[in-house]
Amino acid sequence: MTQMDDERARAGAERESRSRTAISMRWWDAGLAVTLIVMVVLAVTSSSARMPASLVAVGLILAAWFGLARPVIRRDDGLLSTSSVAAVAALVVVGGVAVGATPELAVVQAFLMPALWTILPTTRSAIVANVALCLAISLGFVVGLGWSAEAVTTAVTSEALSLVFSIALGLWITGIARIGAERGRLLDDLRDAQAELAARNRDIGTSAERERLAREIHDTIAQSLTGVVMLTQQTRSTLAAGDVQGALDRLDVIESAGREALTDARTLVAATASSGLSGHDAAAALRRLGERFERESGIVVTVAADEVELPRDLQVVLIRCAQEALANVRKHSASVSAHVALSAHGDSALLTVADAGTGFDPTVPSTGFGLDGLRERLALSGGRLDVSSDGSGTLVAARLPLSPAVAA
Repeated sequence: MTQMDDERARAGAERESRSRTAISMRWWDAGLAVTLIVMVVLAVTSSSARMPASLVAVGLILAAWFGLARPVIRRDDGLLSTSSVAAVAALVVVGGVAVGATPELAVVQAFLMPALWTILPTTRSAIVANVALCLAISLGFVVGLGWSAEAVTTAVTSEALSLVFSIALGLWITGIARIGAERGRLLDDLRDAQAELAARNRDIGTSAERERLAREIHDTIAQSLTGVVMLTQQTRSTLAAGDVQGALDRLDVIESAGREALTDARTLVAATASSGLSGHDAAAALRRLGERFERESGIVVTVAADEVELPRDLQVVLIRCAQEALANVRKHSASVSAHVALSAHGDSALLTVADAGTGFDPTVPSTGFGLDGLRERLALSGGRLDVSSDGSGTLVAARLPLSPAVAA
């Protein structure tokens, strides 16, 4: 993966993280709003003597949330910071003050307890904070209800049950969050591995194509140009010796060699050019390939192609096979003509390229890349390559499945 890809991936991850945080904070704000509405209703419906203190307590909770708790509630650094401790302390105190003002305001703990679990980075610190909150609210019960055995019993029973529920719910949510974070990390690792593998495959494909082109240029154009250089040196010597006719004869040879090099270059371009595929028109692509190859190489190419429906990726494989087979006709067969045919046979498509050249012995291991490359390309697509040759010519037959499912 390139540096630009890495930066784009990081920027995308940061945007996604900010989006999740913003959504989460909206839910927290909505939860606080509902809690405060309930508290205001309870404060207004309480005794007139308690109402001012109750409304002050509501204001203190609002101030503690926006002033201290909200900025740290979704921080992911995993550290117990001073700001986190200050936010927790403020929420614990205002929770106790609210219940002390009006015992009915104990509903505030339904919001404060999960907030403490979210603010604090560790399970132990969250449990300690919830215990402190329950103690503060218990003290608020005693202050609000007056010191009595009934008030103490109510406070202890209510807060003990609330603490048990908070710890159980907090541990469950923390476990789910931990599993989710681990799955997210594994998914990120998988994406990175897939991107790296794709980049390596692209590099390998590019390297293989460069090597193939290097061999093609070395075997054709470079050799022709080497001959031109040698003929030029000989012509210079001939002119120096005063043999004008001999120099003219060698110039004819140089021209012929130059034309051959030009033909090689054009043929190489024709063999590596885009197949021009559109839709499922493999037959038309083969006819265009034959016309272009004949124009560039001078070899007469006839094409008899049926309309065979193939997926685009298999069409590309088929056209590349035809290009390589025609390139071999030009390089090795000494044939002046070639015949290309495409037809459907059952669940597969059959492409044949035949020439009337000198032929070769297919049992002798090949030193070139062409046929082996064709076999590998077809094997990856679920197809196969068959080659037969004798003194009357060579037949290359490539068979491909009509669908990727058959290839698998």
